Amino acid sequence: KQWYQRRVAITAGGYHADWPHGRGIFVSKDEKFLMWLNEGDHLRIISMEQGGDIPSVFDRLGRGAAAVEKGLQEVTKRDEVYMSHPVLGMITCCPTNIGTGMRGSVHIIIPKLIAKIGFEGIDKVARSMNCQARGSTGEHSEVIDRVDISNWRRLGYPEYNLVEDMIKCVNVISQMEDEIDG
Repeated sequence: KQWYQRRVAITAGGYHADWPHGRGIFVSKDEKFLMWLNEGDHLRIISMEQGGDIPSVFDRLGRGAAAVEKGLQEVTKRDEVYMSHPVLGMITCCPTNIGTGMRGSVHIIIPKLIAKIGFEGIDKVARSMNCQARGSTGEHSEVIDRVDISNWRRLGYPEYNLVEDMIKCVNVISQMEDEIDG
């Protein structure tokens, strides 16, 4: 029921009006940069890669977002191509993304910690550090040996603070995993 209510609230913005048309995903040749149109927001820009090179991922995201913005400015002949508010920040279809609109995440393999304190315990640790835990294949997905750790704050914080929150949280959870015998 909660999922359904959330979907009704999100779709009230009308971006599903042309379903299933008017949506798509564009993927770079190396599959490290993606743009998803009209899924959970009007535009979702994604940068990702295997390993722990977060500065590289964040740099690619910044360059990609700047290129998208420049392209939209050229096409629309407008300086401001994204809807924003001076206090709220970026205005998005999904209300949980208002603010920076950024969710940085890392998938971390922690089978011993999952067995010891469970997903709820891991999420409690993450929440205490301004992050959240999710299943590694999406929100509400099954947790087997890994979880997705991401920032949960979006409103009122610059992107670099959100990435710092995520890195600190992943380091703490990784250390907790390493300290478990077995």
